[in-house]
Amino acid sequence: MVKRLLAAGVPLKAVGLQAHQKLDWPSLAAEDSTIRAFVALGVQVNITELDVDVLPPAIRGQSADVGARALATAAQNPYTAGLPDSVQRILSDRYEGLFTLFMKHRAAIDRVTFWGVADGDSWLNGWPVRGRTSYPLLFDRQHRSKPAFDGVVRAARMFRAPAA
Repeated sequence: MVKRLLAAGVPLKAVGLQAHQKLDWPSLAAEDSTIRAFVALGVQVNITELDVDVLPPAIRGQSADVGARALATAAQNPYTAGLPDSVQRILSDRYEGLFTLFMKHRAAIDRVTFWGVADGDSWLNGWPVRGRTSYPLLFDRQHRSKPAFDGVVRAARMFRAPAA
């Protein structure tokens, strides 16, 4: 579609990549390939609606249909008492990997926008299973930074400009 719009003379400056991620999807290689494809077309990239779902899939496919519903089971809501340290580490690694990729392409990425600030405010709480407790963002329910925040900071520091 972007190729057709550009060929038709539409002044397209940027595309947004809606980034409702999973701990293991999409792969960083797939994200890299997508960003490079848009760069090759001469458009900037905006990462939009970024969050990383830590919960098991409750519906088939990769959907963000807010009207979708699934039945509640204990297996669908495994972290009611908090996110275990082992999953916090995986989430931190995922955010660090994503931001390492974003920083690699920082000349082409215009902005990164999160889909919320703190876990308690995330749309993933209660979707698509009512009552589920999710932990997809960089700040916990008390607005304290999580290890995922530290992962983003580590990625950013890798690309810091050298001191003059």
